[in-house]
Amino acid sequence: MTLTLDPFHGYCLPITRFDPRWKLASLVPATVAAALLQTPVTALAALLLALVLVLLSGIPWAWYARRMAIVALFLSLFVVWLPWLVPGEDLEAGPFHLSPAGIILAALIVLKSLTIVTLMLVLWITAPLDETLKAAHALHVPGLLVQMMVLTYRYVFVLGEELGRLRIALRVRGYRNRPTLHSYRTVGHVTGTLLIRGYERAERVGQAMRCRGFDGYSRSLTEFHTRLADVAGFCAIVLAAGGLLVWDLVRR
Repeated sequence: MTLTLDPFHGYCLPITRFDPRWKLASLVPATVAAALLQTPVTALAALLLALVLVLLSGIPWAWYARRMAIVALFLSLFVVWLPWLVPGEDLEAGPFHLSPAGIILAALIVLKSLTIVTLMLVLWITAPLDETLKAAHALHVPGLLVQMMVLTYRYVFVLGEELGRLRIALRVRGYRNRPTLHSYRTVGHVTGTLLIRGYERAERVGQAMRCRGFDGYSRSLTEFHTRLADVAGFCAIVLAAGGLLVWDLVRR
């Protein structure tokens, strides 16, 4: 099983040395603050500050750019229509009539989304998953929620591998995707098979965890130690997020 969000936590850079508890307690409120911004200027400032965190975390820019390109492509399916759908004064651009309010709304959605995804990537990539989960427990996040997160994260790759094996089996038997009733019926059968196998895998995993005395608590050999740099980093991120919110309120 490949855990694709853990490849860079070994880098000795400021964010990677950040205590996971303080990092979690600062980046989650910063993400909420980014979601509350209502003006493109402050959203752009938030994205630039998030890019500073990417720089401090040592995430390779090529790796980061590929994932942001996927996010931007996904967002474009929803925001590209806003300049024509949002009511407002029309702005003529050749044969097209665009709404400035729609353009602003599209830019705001894209900037906020990229900022939120960037902050979440920094949070998850700059520390091993078990450390982040232990930090969540230390901050009194409900254990059930933490375990649901880790199991969803880990076993989505297992289900992906299972789907890959089913696709190979279909191709070996000569199946090709076509807009026919047979193809739709086959896709339904594959989906049902995947759900059944996932359910059976979940039953086996649950039984194995209970046999090993699982009590719902995420354990790690890592010991947390608060340093002055952790407190300073926490204050800097929270103050920056709060400053952006105040600036956003002033600009509305």
